[in-house]
Formats: sequence, C-alpha cells, structure tokens
Amino acid sequence: MKKNNIILFVGIPIFTNLLLLGLYFSGIKYAQQLVVPTIDWLPYKSWREFGIVEQLQNIYLLAIIIIFAIAEFKKPSMFEKMFFLCGFLLVLFIFLEEIDYGIHFYEFVTGQPSAIEVRNWHNQETSGRQNVRYLKQIVDAIMVIWFFLLPIFSHRIRYLPLKKIIPSRWFVIVFIISIVFSRFAHFLEGMELHIINGGIGTLKGNISEFRETSTYYFYMLYAVQLFNTDFNSTNNHQNTLGKYNYRSTPLAKILRKKI
Repeated sequence: MKKNNIILFVGIPIFTNLLLLGLYFSGIKYAQQLVVPTIDWLPYKSWREFGIVEQLQNIYLLAIIIIFAIAEFKKPSMFEKMFFLCGFLLVLFIFLEEIDYGIHFYEFVTGQPSAIEVRNWHNQETSGRQNVRYLKQIVDAIMVIWFFLLPIFSHRIRYLPLKKIIPSRWFVIVFIISIVFSRFAHFLEGMELHIINGGIGTLKGNISEFRETSTYYFYMLYAVQLFNTDFNSTNNHQNTLGKYNYRSTPLAKILRKKI
C-alpha cells in the first residue's frame, strides 16, 4: 500500500515534471515543440493547446469527470448523488474553459481562425483585470488550506462530515512537489533557457501551465479518494499516510472490469 502511494504521490509527479521541464528547457527545438507546438495556421494563443502539457490537463480533467459520473450512479444516498453531481458540473465547467469550449479544435480541423477574441470566462476582464487573476488568488488560498493545512491538522477536527472529505496527508507531499517545480520552472524561464536560436518558447508568460498540470493530477487523485469515501459510515474517519490503496479500491475494480 505504502509503495503504491509513493509511486502515485511522489514518483509520478516528480517524473512528469522533470520530463515536461526537461523537454521545454532542453534547448532542443523538437523537444520543446512536443510540449508546446508551433502550428502556423492557428492563432498564437491556440498553439499550446495541442502540446503535451495541455493535453495532460485535459486527460486529468476528463478522468475526474468520469469518476464523478460513475459515483453519481453508484452512490446510494441522495446526499452523495448531489455531492458528486455538483463536483461533476464544476469540473465539466473547468474542462470546457480549458478547451475554450472547443474553439481551437474547430480551428485545427477547419484551418480557419475564429473571430472570437475572448474565448472563455476566465480570460474576460473585470475592472481592467482578467478574471483568472482574481480566481487564482482565491484558488491558491483554498488549496493551501485544503491540501496542506487540513491534512496536517485533521486529527484536531471533530466535525465528522468535514473529516470524511479531508485529503489524505499524502496530498501535503504532492502539493509541495507542485509548488517546488512551479518555482523551478519560473527560475529556468528567468535564466532564458526557453529561448532557442533567438526564438522565445510559446509558454512565455504562461509558465504556470506546468503547475496547473500538477494541480489537475492531484485533483484526480482526490476525486478517487472521494469516490472511495463512505459518506454514510458513522466511524470517526481520519485520513492518514497510507490510508488509500488505489489499486484495490472499488473504483479501480470497476475500471478494470470496463477494460
């Protein structure tokens, strides 16, 4: 169990970040193009949507949507169904925002640039600032509380409904990993290692995409934890290190049957 969690919460995040950063800052054009390609007939802002970074984000979000959809049908109580329905709708909204509601896929297939300038809500401006600027501050604060402080102090929490959904303490580790590699990505960009033969990497000004990929990954792990939480149990549930063996969970068994 502990070995599986080390792989999921430590090994995969570190390997993925090293791979993506290594490719992007390698100084090798073709390696960088795998992460964020240059597609001449598309608008500049759409290029990165077809690279490994953005596609990984889409995969993670789709996985969460599927997990919540399965939970919606599998969970017995109305409270659980409503809980996962709300999660499903929220993540679906995030996914549609990420893919610009399909606009860049339309451009890719047709070869015709869209006349729509602002393609999603988070890039719209409110009081002279993009909505994503306000949203990022709120989300960052929530993440520090939810994936760092609450797991650490979960033993002090007595309110059972909240205690049941507190992330495992493994999430503290993967959260720290995401922050460290995010800072490292900004450091490498500051060293101008993304510039190849005078050409600036297409993630210039959007280097936080690497952290976003890590964030969606541990959101996916958290979705699995929620799926395997017994909301109807009266046990004093407490997340601890090694609590979740994802390979033997009901969700994993369901997915294996589907495959």
